Amino acid sequence: MESDDETNIKRKRKVPTPDLGGKRKKINDLVDVEKERLEKLVLGDASYMLRNLGVGDNDSGVEDSLSADEVGKQPAWEDEDDLGISTSEDLSTHEERLRKKFSRTFGQPSWAKLGKGSVHVEGDEDAVLLRSSGNFISKPTYLPRNILNVKRLPSLNCETRNEGPIIKCVEFHPTSTVALVAGLSGTASILQVDGLANKKLASINFERFPIRCGHFSTDGKQFIVGSQHHSHFYVYDMMAGSTMKIPTHHNTEQTNMKNFEVSPDGRLIAVAGRFGQIHLLSASSKEWIANLTMNGNVKSLAFNPDGSFLYSHGDLGEVYVWDMNSRILVTKFADEGVLVGSSMAASYDYLATGSSWGVVNLYERPQKSGSPPKPLKAITNLVTNISSLKFNSTQQILAMASDEKYDQIKLLHLPSMTVFSNFPSFNSQLGKVQTFDFSPSSGYFSCANSKSTAYLYRLRHFGNY
Repeated sequence: MESDDETNIKRKRKVPTPDLGGKRKKINDLVDVEKERLEKLVLGDASYMLRNLGVGDNDSGVEDSLSADEVGKQPAWEDEDDLGISTSEDLSTHEERLRKKFSRTFGQPSWAKLGKGSVHVEGDEDAVLLRSSGNFISKPTYLPRNILNVKRLPSLNCETRNEGPIIKCVEFHPTSTVALVAGLSGTASILQVDGLANKKLASINFERFPIRCGHFSTDGKQFIVGSQHHSHFYVYDMMAGSTMKIPTHHNTEQTNMKNFEVSPDGRLIAVAGRFGQIHLLSASSKEWIANLTMNGNVKSLAFNPDGSFLYSHGDLGEVYVWDMNSRILVTKFADEGVLVGSSMAASYDYLATGSSWGVVNLYERPQKSGSPPKPLKAITNLVTNISSLKFNSTQQILAMASDEKYDQIKLLHLPSMTVFSNFPSFNSQLGKVQTFDFSPSSGYFSCANSKSTAYLYRLRHFGNY
């Protein structure tokens, strides 16, 4: 038996266990409150911003969700709008009321207007992001080499396929998510670009007028189509839905409109004519302005991105550089190793030239006279006549194709100057590629062939249309 004194001594020796959990909780709460106070001090209070827009605290439309471990914590404040809400039915009613207040104040956002025409593809993260976020998607700026992150989508003209057996024009609209597809049947189709259904918005048939070349105007309000067999051309007004036939001026001796380019600044249309002539037309009035003349026949034309220079290439293997402000020849040089030039493309920093025997020369873009430039790279991945060349908007990709053999298309990674090994794939079966185009922000790429099809690809590295 222990005495009372011994029992008291043992009780005194027992050290009470501190309530660490309670103290830790209080410390965390204090840290959260202080952190929130600092955030409001530096970044501003959301309710303060809404008050500046004429919206009261109770109309913020901002809903907070508590995680499981936060349930049961004492709230720092109570919103009188939230008092009395206890059931799931009350919560849904409260949520709907806040949503209506938000809509009345700010209007319904465009991404929320999902009508009957909307199509949802499960598992396609890019499609969802593009539909909801538009041009605010950010992607890494550096494009990896060798393997291109690309996905094949339903064909751009999957709903029509009446543009002709040979499609000679595919071009994306400069501002809207639509594209132009036209071919030798004389039909031009305006198609919605969504990568899902690609619905037809309009089809215009130009009777007995096989379309060989077509471009949107710089402002996107018109498109222009030309033919190999007629000197006149047509302009379609997309705002009014009307067609205008434009005859050529008799002094120009222009016989066709099979090859023309629209300047990026919206001032000029340059047309490849006969006997080395380049006809310059006003892009607004479509009237003839002047002629430029080079040696040999004009095979290809290209404007630089701001329209201040025009480059021309011909069957004598020479490249001409024209100043579009003074309309004089700045310089010319022999395209190294090329006897007959066939195509051309210009970007901010580069000039690419294609030849009849399959070589593409890449130069630093010449603007002034001086010693003849040397190619930075001679690309020899294709072996037949280079019929099409184009840089993407970021000048990270150069597309090149030949229309003489099947599947003759390559995409060049410009930083490394190597082609992507996975495009086209072994089972692509693209046919004879006639033309191609990148969308304005390079999110899409389309190439058209001689089998009535304009294929569409999603370039996943680029987040925008």
